[in-house]
Amino acid sequence: MNNLKKEDIKPDTVYYTTNYEVLEEVVRKTDEVKNNDLLKSEFIARLGRYITNKSGLVLVSFGEDKKLNSCMVISRHIDGLGQYAWIDFVWCDKHYPYLKRKYRDEITNLCKLYGVKRVQGRTSRDLKVIQRLDKEWHEIAIIVEKEII
Repeated sequence: MNNLKKEDIKPDTVYYTTNYEVLEEVVRKTDEVKNNDLLKSEFIARLGRYITNKSGLVLVSFGEDKKLNSCMVISRHIDGLGQYAWIDFVWCDKHYPYLKRKYRDEITNLCKLYGVKRVQGRTSRDLKVIQRLDKEWHEIAIIVEKEII
């Protein structure tokens, strides 16, 4: 995607990118996500590390109008159970819900290619919302919080 010209972009196709202008758009999309608690400065630092260390990917797609219509940031990690992919951030324009399946398929293919057996992510959405897209998602832990006043 670094050398891809806007006129060569096919609508609703998932691309990998390190293009600075596109990365800026991805960062701006964090402002549009409800209940987003990502610190923008930390997210930008993470993107830089992922690209430099080749430990993460930024996936993007564009509409007919050549504007960003969906994006995802994923990274690869290792724990006691082996490698896993972590979904750091997802944004999808509400007019393009079918793209979620394209991204899911892209991640599944990547994981198979690199021998990654698990995909994880954190969400403030209900599990049922996630399972509408893919029934194989299940809850492995919960986060509890108490506000201290």
